[in-house]
Amino acid sequence: MKPRTLTTQLEKAIENREKKVIFLWGARQTGKSTILKFLFQKYGGSFFNFENLDDQRLFTPSLKNLEANIALKEGDKKGRCVFIDEIQKYPESTQSIKLLTDETDHIVIATGSSEMRAKTNQFDTLAGRYREYVLFPLSPDEIVNFAKEKAPRESFLTDLMIYGGYPGVALATNKIEELKNITQNSVVKDIVDIYELKNIDLVYNLLRLLAMQIGNLINVSELASSLNTTKITIDNYLTILSKNRVIYFLEPFRSNKRRAYLSRKKVYFLDLGIRNALIDDFRPIDVRQDLGAIFENLITIGSLRKVFYQRNNNRLYYYREIGGAQKEIDLIIETPEGKKTGHEIKFNGGKINKFPELGIGGYKVVSQENAVNFLT
Repeated sequence: MKPRTLTTQLEKAIENREKKVIFLWGARQTGKSTILKFLFQKYGGSFFNFENLDDQRLFTPSLKNLEANIALKEGDKKGRCVFIDEIQKYPESTQSIKLLTDETDHIVIATGSSEMRAKTNQFDTLAGRYREYVLFPLSPDEIVNFAKEKAPRESFLTDLMIYGGYPGVALATNKIEELKNITQNSVVKDIVDIYELKNIDLVYNLLRLLAMQIGNLINVSELASSLNTTKITIDNYLTILSKNRVIYFLEPFRSNKRRAYLSRKKVYFLDLGIRNALIDDFRPIDVRQDLGAIFENLITIGSLRKVFYQRNNNRLYYYREIGGAQKEIDLIIETPEGKKTGHEIKFNGGKINKFPELGIGGYKVVSQENAVNFLT
């Protein structure tokens, strides 16, 4: 298996046994199943794949039968770990997982697509028993391990901005064909099917509009008008896309300054390859008019990935004034202790806008020269 940043954290979680259930969430095709199979080979135990109906039937909420079936599904290496892939296919399994955590010494390690975590409240019954991890597309450090030719991680920034970081794309000979396949079948179709959305064309058209507006403030009423639908429908679709980690909304920083935006959010895509596939634009970076927006997307999502991987509970915001010069801070990172750092994100560098009244302790410029420091 190609090394992934989260693998070490998951290994520590299994070995430290702080929680009896470990969930690994993430968008489809980001490598969750590959990591789970690697952990199964390392630690042994039993393995269930809930895409298989027979495996679902074996995971019965009867402790006696459950333990017998776990023994039946053990591999060559016996162990106390129970690995479950594609748990979103059988959310009722939480009843059996609760039995295992309360009555046995087993540790459950399960992967699931983000839509299950977003859609069901089944996990409320497991409160206090689990730890969650979220897998993102590849970072520069990770994509180096997937490359056929070794090169410094800085050299992969362009690939990330054009083709994104899906493992299958990184390994593909025809990256564009693979990206279009993932976009159509793993991003759009799955969400439409799972949520039984009535209008697949509306989902595509909304995603295309959002793809052309990355880094911009989103106006739901304008989106509804452009797509000839209702504001409620757009709100629902945006919520689904956000919860399923297709898009990410950056909140405005709240202040007492009356001339600041207080409600509108900026939109970004979790993977720029998906974004570029939606608008069918894979031109080289140096000829693109949207380079600034692409680079801002890359850094913002990289900063979000660091929050999840480092588990530091930092919060991300932007700040922009209304009227006048409309000064802006592209990204504010605030620690749980309230320490704030402002970031100016410009591919070729730029001038920092400072706002003394916001209590920001430091400012940084993020450019192509130091971008990898914000992406690992």
